[in-house]
Amino acid sequence: MITALLLEDEKYTLKFLELFVSKHPLVNKVIAVDNSQSAIEAAKNYLPQVALLDIQLGPDDYYNGIQTAKIIASISPHTIFVFITGYRKYSLDAYSVHPYDYLLKPIKKEKLSNLITEIISNINTRINSKVAIRVKEGKLLLNPTSIACIEKNGRRTIVYADTNVYETNYSLNELESLLPAQFARIHNSYIINLSRILMIKHTKSRSYQVTIENCPIIAYMSQKNYQKYKHMYKQGIIQF
Repeated sequence: MITALLLEDEKYTLKFLELFVSKHPLVNKVIAVDNSQSAIEAAKNYLPQVALLDIQLGPDDYYNGIQTAKIIASISPHTIFVFITGYRKYSLDAYSVHPYDYLLKPIKKEKLSNLITEIISNINTRINSKVAIRVKEGKLLLNPTSIACIEKNGRRTIVYADTNVYETNYSLNELESLLPAQFARIHNSYIINLSRILMIKHTKSRSYQVTIENCPIIAYMSQKNYQKYKHMYKQGIIQF
C-alpha cells in the first residue's frame, strides 16, 4: 500500500485523478493539490512513494512540475515521479529527476491503472530484494525487513539485524542510499526501520528516544526528524 501525491492545476483533471487513483486497491492515501507550494509541503509531511505531477502549471505558480519534482526529490529521495503533460515532446530538464514515465493528456484510465500497479510492484520488489553490505569477511546479503537499526559509533558502523550484529565500513550515507523507503535517517548517528518502532519518548533535551523492535540500543531522533516522520509511525507509542 502506498501514498500518492497528485499535482494538477486543472480542477477537472485533478478531481478525476484523485477519484481514480484513490480507488486503486494498492493505494491507501491520496494527497491532491493544485499548486507547487502545496505539493512541496505535502511531500514534507507525507513522503509519498509516488508523485504524479503536471509539468505545465498555472502562470501564477512559482514553480513548474519539473522544478517542483527536484525540490521534492531533495525532501523525499525515494519518491517515484510520473509527469503529466499535454505535449509529446518533453524538456530535457525533466530527465534530471529520472521520471519513471509520462502520462499524456487526455489521460487514459487503463494506462494510469497499469502504471500505478507496475510502480507498486517495483517498489515491493525493491523492499523484498536483499541488500549487499560489505563486512570484513566479504559481502553480506540481508533482507531489508530483517534490519532493525543501524548505528554510527565513532569510526564503526554497526548493523543490528534479527539474527546477528554486523560491522561494516560503509557510511550511513552509503547505507541510506541502498535501503528502501521504510528506513529513515533520524539522527546523524542512526538509521532505523520505521516499521519496527515500539516507543518514542520525549526527553528534556528536546530530542526523542526511540525503542526499536529487536534492536538492543536506544536510538535518538531530533525534533526536526520527529515532525518529518511522525505520520509514518504505524505502531509507535508516543510518550511525553
